[in-house]
Amino acid sequence: MYADLLNGRKEGEIKILMLGWELPPFHSGGLGIACEGLTKSLSRLGVEIAFVLPKVYSGGYDWMKVYDASDMLLENGFSHKCVELAKENKCCLVNGYQKINIDSQKKGMCQLCVGQFDNSPYAHVNFYTRGVKALAQNLQYDLIHAHDWMTYPAGIAAKVVAKEKNKLTPFLAQVHATEVDRHDGKFIYETEKAGFNAADRVVAVSYLTKNTVNMYYGIDQNKISVVHNGIDPREIQLNPKNPIKKKYKVVLFLGRVTFQKGPDYFVKVAKKVTDSYPNVKFMMLGSGDMQTRMIEEGAREGLTGKLLFNSWISDQDKDAAYQLADVFVMPSVSEPFGIVPLEAIQNGTPVIVSKSSGVAEVIANCAKVDFWDIDMMADEIIKLLKDKKYAKTMIDGAKKEVEGLTWDRSAKEMIRVYEQTMGGKVYA
Repeated sequence: MYADLLNGRKEGEIKILMLGWELPPFHSGGLGIACEGLTKSLSRLGVEIAFVLPKVYSGGYDWMKVYDASDMLLENGFSHKCVELAKENKCCLVNGYQKINIDSQKKGMCQLCVGQFDNSPYAHVNFYTRGVKALAQNLQYDLIHAHDWMTYPAGIAAKVVAKEKNKLTPFLAQVHATEVDRHDGKFIYETEKAGFNAADRVVAVSYLTKNTVNMYYGIDQNKISVVHNGIDPREIQLNPKNPIKKKYKVVLFLGRVTFQKGPDYFVKVAKKVTDSYPNVKFMMLGSGDMQTRMIEEGAREGLTGKLLFNSWISDQDKDAAYQLADVFVMPSVSEPFGIVPLEAIQNGTPVIVSKSSGVAEVIANCAKVDFWDIDMMADEIIKLLKDKKYAKTMIDGAKKEVEGLTWDRSAKEMIRVYEQTMGGKVYA
């Protein structure tokens, strides 16, 4: 279908319109880190990227062009029919992003529209889609690559814009997590499903996620490619030993404190381990909707002073946290991939990961447990704390594995997916 896109193009030339919700240093989790790592490596391989964010707060992305959807939205204004629809007690936003017009140069919104946006779920997705559609009018792109559900409507809109310019442009939907993992609501699930169905190709970050998309969204497995996330080699600045290490061992949880990440299982295992091994401190670093509940649960279990909490820490402080820990635990109920265990390994910390995680597919030298199996998780923690030889063997092997899990590897795999989606070879 898209083979004609290759006509007249030199080897190695491809322009990607990439849609993402965040980039470091302004990010809430692994999605922004993944977007940064992948785009840097794609750029090194000659891919030209136009990346659209909802809002650009700073520069510094010299490997690609970054566009601000909100600036474009304000520049183009809102529908000229806004006031007329308001007089009829209707609103130009009632029908969602699919029906929004952006062809007017008039700026501003009627009060009814403002109220509708304020009261509508996920209005930010509507705003972003409008901005991307406006930007797409003046951008040249061979393929649309959208990251996660918030950007799928915009990806669909950008494909429509290309078609209006008599250009067939494939749409690739990359999925880093699904509503099956998060359980946030029907709207998100339906948006994801619409995006998967509209996409010419779906890219999952793990085989675990591929199976989820196939099973719960009804997407043909042949339409889904797998490209695992990566992490780039880097020089780790080793910090002096923390005084707490003279007396205590430390077990670390680092991530969003939400159902998906399994923080309640971390509290349970903290109770079990500290009952038999008192010189251990458990640390939960992160924030989320379950944070208060976990603090209360820890108090009920008698873990005051044994289970320590802190809200989300900066990227610069992560290395110090990993190095403070003797064991890193990721007890996720559902983890499409999970970059944080790779970061822990780079810092020389052995890891225990849930079997329900994508990272378990690419790292052999780690302990893999069912998230609900508190007994086995506790046994593995205690073994790693007590058996220095076992811990060293595990981390030495894991470090060698991580050296090969680079974003350059991921980018080469992604380019192969681009080629498959476009119907031919664009890179030598």
